Amino acid sequence: MKFIDKLFGKKKAESLSFKLKIDELPGFIAIESEKEFNEIKPFIRRKYEEIDLILREIPEVIESLLSAEVAENANKRVEKVGDANRDNIANNLRSITEKVKPPVDTSIQSAFDFCINAKSALKTVRDNTHRSQLYIKAIYPAESQKIISTLANIEDLVDELFVPVRDKKDRQDSFDKFSEEIGNYKRIQVQIQDSHTRIEHLGSRIDSIKKDIHDTKNRLNGLENSQDFERAKRLEADVNTLKEQLSNTDHDIQRIFSPLSKVFSRMEKQDKSEICVLSPEHRKILEKITHDPASALEHDLESFFAEVKPRIENGSLGLKDQMCEKALKQVDKLHSSEALASLREQRKEYSLQLEKAMSELNSLRVYRDKEQFVQQISRDEHMLKSTELELDTEKKRLDTLTEESELLGSGLNMEIKGLFEKDIEIEY
Repeated sequence: MKFIDKLFGKKKAESLSFKLKIDELPGFIAIESEKEFNEIKPFIRRKYEEIDLILREIPEVIESLLSAEVAENANKRVEKVGDANRDNIANNLRSITEKVKPPVDTSIQSAFDFCINAKSALKTVRDNTHRSQLYIKAIYPAESQKIISTLANIEDLVDELFVPVRDKKDRQDSFDKFSEEIGNYKRIQVQIQDSHTRIEHLGSRIDSIKKDIHDTKNRLNGLENSQDFERAKRLEADVNTLKEQLSNTDHDIQRIFSPLSKVFSRMEKQDKSEICVLSPEHRKILEKITHDPASALEHDLESFFAEVKPRIENGSLGLKDQMCEKALKQVDKLHSSEALASLREQRKEYSLQLEKAMSELNSLRVYRDKEQFVQQISRDEHMLKSTELELDTEKKRLDTLTEESELLGSGLNMEIKGLFEKDIEIEY
């Protein structure tokens, strides 16, 4: 990157303040970290070589131990257990040559892992050979000193390597954390842009829904002021009037038959109990008079009442004299009066007029269209409310993201100055 070369090509430029764009930071960090961490690689390599030299001496130390002669003044009892302890130490020393072998890679992470594993392996050897060292020291003092010196030299070299590597590892972790925060900042910017896009989309959608509601209300208003709608309202009023007239007529018909309710009830019971069975036609008329008197007018009532009157007169219905007298008068009234015929014609006329008005009303689409407009407005208003809630939620989300972005941006500006000890300002 040319801007890095320009800024850091000369030593005196490092003291100057400068600005970096957020997209330039990953490259800047990569160059700075590589430059800084490359400085320690020769040191790591050198320590690896020094450790490796000592590791190469271990087979000789082991051989010297195994072939050593017992000290002249050694305790005989201690001498008896010397061989077993000598083998234990030899085996542990061999394990060091495998577990403490330096890696080829001279990276910070690799060196750090090596030091951790080496320190653990050396501690394990110390723990495993502690008692054995006491015996060996008493029996083979010279060889014991070589072993102690060899282990101490390895530990010293590992410690000398570990301290600066640990510091560099901490530094590398800081770089990695800073890079991660840069990534977080960029992700938030993407989310902010997405949020802006969504807010714009929701706003456009709300405007579109409002326009649809306005247009539908205008169409509904136009429909309600149309001639067809006025005609439909008149027809609807006619239908309601005819239904009321028809209901009143049915009530009048029911009132005419009411004085004979006891007669009809007794006839129905006797028919069911087969005391006096009615013909199918008369049974049907009786059922209609009882449950739907208006429909009974469609039948031949002369024949029916011709059967009813003798049964009242002969007392077969079990009515009291006074009740029989009243019932006979009502039957004669129905025979001599034109009331039933008039009600029949009146009802027929109302029914025909109602059927015509209903047919004409159903042929008009205005009420169906009105219902569709009303339902569409209701759906659109529900959708508008839902979309406005989405918009409000998205705006709150954007505020949160913006605040988080500002805090993270401010933190990055502070961290980069401390991380590189240079007066660097990040441009967002």
